[in-house]
Amino acid sequence: MSSRTTSFPSVAPAAMSAARHPTARRLALAMAALVATDLVGGVLAVLSGVNTWSEAWGPAALLAAPAPMVLGQVLLTLVAAGAFRRVSPRWAATAAVVLALACLVSVVSGFFDGGLGNRELTAALVAYQVLLLAVTAAVGLLAAWRAVVLLRLR
Repeated sequence: MSSRTTSFPSVAPAAMSAARHPTARRLALAMAALVATDLVGGVLAVLSGVNTWSEAWGPAALLAAPAPMVLGQVLLTLVAAGAFRRVSPRWAATAAVVLALACLVSVVSGFFDGGLGNRELTAALVAYQVLLLAVTAAVGLLAAWRAVVLLRLR
């Protein structure tokens, strides 16, 4: 028998420490909260009659982000949090910056797209809109902080 061992490519130490950094977990948890908020918001919109099922996660959504935006945010979060071991910290930082910018655009558009405080919404549903914007802003801030951490670890 040969004593030869097979060597597999290893992940760079910086990438491993970046994936284990607390900012990765915080960002992932905040994104999970945002996805849950979007799902509940879509259901609330349908049950309250302000959106149909086909509108609830589309461009006309009043209590949730459009599904393509949510999917993009989830993918960016996975990359930024280090879920893919082959992604370098530099690319993860880039994903975190793009995620922070996407969240900023989402929050700003929430104030200017005519959805916030729409006449069809009750006070409770407007409060839910504010909650959705707050969670989105939190994800954006955590993504920005994640980018700073990743760039410092390089």
